Amino acid sequence: MKIKHVLTTPWVLLALSAVISALPLTFSSLFLLSWVSFVPLFYVVIKRSGDKLRYAFGRGFLFGFLYHVCIYYWFIWFYPLDYVNFSHLESIGFVILAWFGISAVHGVLWCIPFVCCHFASRLVKNRLFLLFVAILGIIAAQKITGLGELSFPWARISLGQYKATALIQLASVFGIDGVDILILLVNALVALCVIIPPKKRALAGVCAIVLFISNLTFGIVRLNQTTPTCKTVTILTAQASVPQDDKWAANGDVICYAAYTDITKENITDKVDLIIWPESAVPLIYTNKELLEPYEKFSDQMDSPILAGVILGDIEHNTNNTLLIDKNGIRATYTKRQMVPFGEYMPYANVLSRLFPMLTELNIVEDDYVSGNSSAIMDVSGGKVGSIICFESVYPHLTRQSVLDGAELMVEATNDSWLETSPAMYQHLAHGTFRSVENGRYLVRSANSGISAIIDQKGNIKSTLGINERGAIVDTVPFNTKQTIYTKLGNVLFPGLAALTLVW
Repeated sequence: MKIKHVLTTPWVLLALSAVISALPLTFSSLFLLSWVSFVPLFYVVIKRSGDKLRYAFGRGFLFGFLYHVCIYYWFIWFYPLDYVNFSHLESIGFVILAWFGISAVHGVLWCIPFVCCHFASRLVKNRLFLLFVAILGIIAAQKITGLGELSFPWARISLGQYKATALIQLASVFGIDGVDILILLVNALVALCVIIPPKKRALAGVCAIVLFISNLTFGIVRLNQTTPTCKTVTILTAQASVPQDDKWAANGDVICYAAYTDITKENITDKVDLIIWPESAVPLIYTNKELLEPYEKFSDQMDSPILAGVILGDIEHNTNNTLLIDKNGIRATYTKRQMVPFGEYMPYANVLSRLFPMLTELNIVEDDYVSGNSSAIMDVSGGKVGSIICFESVYPHLTRQSVLDGAELMVEATNDSWLETSPAMYQHLAHGTFRSVENGRYLVRSANSGISAIIDQKGNIKSTLGINERGAIVDTVPFNTKQTIYTKLGNVLFPGLAALTLVW
């Protein structure tokens, strides 16, 4: 009896729920766990929301911290940080600080649903109301991770579903928020089955099953809808898997140029309309754009424009870009709009640089990158292309804005070499599938060392180049001009439910 009592305490239930809920984000084959793994959390919210406020804070932090520790353990793969000249001790310090520090910051945010339910329980005793408050609190916690200079909205609940494409088509209507909310609502209804009197359990259970099946049915129907014939473009995306030490060496531009031109020559066909190279395929800062002349000549030789990741800089600022280059020079430039904290800029520099001086060494350049402010849609053969660079794929609004501005095909140039062979590689790919579903656009993902992929407008991964694989993907992909409901309306579900809950 004592063991049973311990296992059913709120702290143990929340710890188990956190660990199990994190598993699908690392092992996508366990995607169904997400639909029941939050049940213990909602059980505790309903049964113990009347406890003292300090317990609400403690329980929220416990769940949030453990949940993120189990997701962010891929920071271990950053060790050692030789490419920024960190010693072994400094590398260990950074890994621990990043892993547990980010988990703690994001864990604190999970106090929001518990604290909100604590106060709501004093006003309304309705259990369903408390569940809605908890769901909205969780979504709010996720959204806050994307605000401020420490912005890092990585761990979305739905990511583990990215291979179960029939279950994520709701994103075309409500975005990733909609899939997150649906998963949490099913969990909440299952929790009600455990708590409410036996006579009412059937209703809660049926509602949970109906929601799941309705979502699945909607997904299957959408996946089987025929797509109207559109203009197409044949692309070649090259993956050279250039080691980090070589890429950022003094002659890194020469090494990368040789690697990417060789792969392109080996795989190009007469039908290729656009060559795509990943983020920082031209890795060093160029103060003179005339140094890009070899790329112009290569484009002329291949008779195809090149969309390549290029770092540009001058005395005043540095930018991370994708450039559309042809024989006549630079046709179009997209500048990255969302920088990576600690990698491309130093957040809260005055404070953090004093507390943790080693963090200032993580930037590839001495000065912070400057972000762009335009989607910079590019005209290519047959249609219009929108760009996102690496970390930007975790921000739904950036891809949506590109589509609103006219993008008929999306290209993600990325350099995930920093992530080695960690689960973060697949989590980053998962974000891309959601961006495709949300906006109904093909996404060509061009990576330095993987995972390069072509993702169709319904989130199906059509072809890939694996981690550290060397090669190219050559395929014909369609443009699309039709906008999804999500593209037209944006994130309306969360504020709508929040308003409804306040009225209630």
